[in-house]
Amino acid sequence: MQSKVYVEVGSIRLEEETETPIMLLQQPNTNKVLPIWIGTIEAVSIAYAQEGFVHPRPQTHDLLVNIIESLNSQIIEVCITDIQEKTYFAEISLLTDDGEVKLSCRPSDAIALALRTSSKISVDYDLFINNSIEIYDEKSVDLDEFIDFIDNVNPNDFS
Repeated sequence: MQSKVYVEVGSIRLEEETETPIMLLQQPNTNKVLPIWIGTIEAVSIAYAQEGFVHPRPQTHDLLVNIIESLNSQIIEVCITDIQEKTYFAEISLLTDDGEVKLSCRPSDAIALALRTSSKISVDYDLFINNSIEIYDEKSVDLDEFIDFIDNVNPNDFS
């Protein structure tokens, strides 16, 4: 049985009513995403990491990476592990001189660190299956419909 689903940060969007950022963790090559509501500061940090933007002075997540690396450790994976009362939980797996260490954290912090270190991002399999949704890019749906229309159009349709 599969225990994890490996994902990528698909995008960060704003919820229409509250303008709260929603991070979409996407299973590659599918339309399935796990939406996680996150804070604005964390959304900005994740967006900076996605763009490869480096501040002249380290921000909080950059500082944490510096601390981890200065201790001869590295992040090997982050995993979204649980949901309780609509709150997601995550773990950061560190490889240290003494072996592997797992630290509990917020998913947004885990993702911000994973993006800065090119670490794997995973979600507990059952958690993903039970909480993911399918989304479709409106542009691709419209294009597919148009191609279908063109392939099936008949001159008599216009008379």
